[in-house]
Amino acid sequence: MDIIKDVRAVVMDLDDTLISAYRRPDLVWRMVCQRFQSELGALEPDEAARALTRAGEAFWGDPKRHALGRLDPPGARRIIVGEAFRALRESGRRSPSREIAELMADAFSLQRDRDMRLEPGADAVLVHLRKAGYLLALLTNGTGPLQRAKIERFDLTSRFHHIQIEGEVGVGKPDPAAFRQVFEALDVDPETVCVVGDSLEWDIRPARVLGCRTVLYDPDASSGDEGDRGEADIVARTLESLVIHLPDPQGLPSEAI
Repeated sequence: MDIIKDVRAVVMDLDDTLISAYRRPDLVWRMVCQRFQSELGALEPDEAARALTRAGEAFWGDPKRHALGRLDPPGARRIIVGEAFRALRESGRRSPSREIAELMADAFSLQRDRDMRLEPGADAVLVHLRKAGYLLALLTNGTGPLQRAKIERFDLTSRFHHIQIEGEVGVGKPDPAAFRQVFEALDVDPETVCVVGDSLEWDIRPARVLGCRTVLYDPDASSGDEGDRGEADIVARTLESLVIHLPDPQGLPSEAI
């Protein structure tokens, strides 16, 4: 088991790291399309769901649109639905009215909110790391009200020494300035920081450039994939495994939780 030593602080991502928020949009779109099957008419729910998933991937894959969309996820989903159904019409398929499309987008947003939950072991790991003596920071993109609501919903405020939200400070990941603000707030050097997140692009790569150690949280990886780390020092399939990968700051082995 790989150990990350000489770390004083742990910087955690929020969405799809500490809380399950946005994984598998294809399954949620399929659920929504089945719910609106009668409004879809001759358009099969699975076909509509595939079109919506493709439109979502195209939207969120564009850095400029991503930057705007994460500040207004419900509005972004209305754009995605409109573009998906426009593409279907251009291919000769019939699609629902704009009013139905917006209702479907809002249903997706509501379902996402209902499904949101803490990742298994998240709270116990945060409690353990803090008691072990690590400085803990939460670094997340998005608007202040949206992300604060999640933080309060899952009672995470007291778990961290520093919470930094893109919409509140004016800069977000993967901009190095966002990470540097966290280092300054914690009064630590980047070489003594471990960044934990689910994204190579948003969490791992920018942190490594700055000299941090990194853990990629990938709960969907198969047991045989742990050695395929990409650019991360460690791939963690469970949050509980952080206790093993991160000994206490004095270098002593951590006890299992």
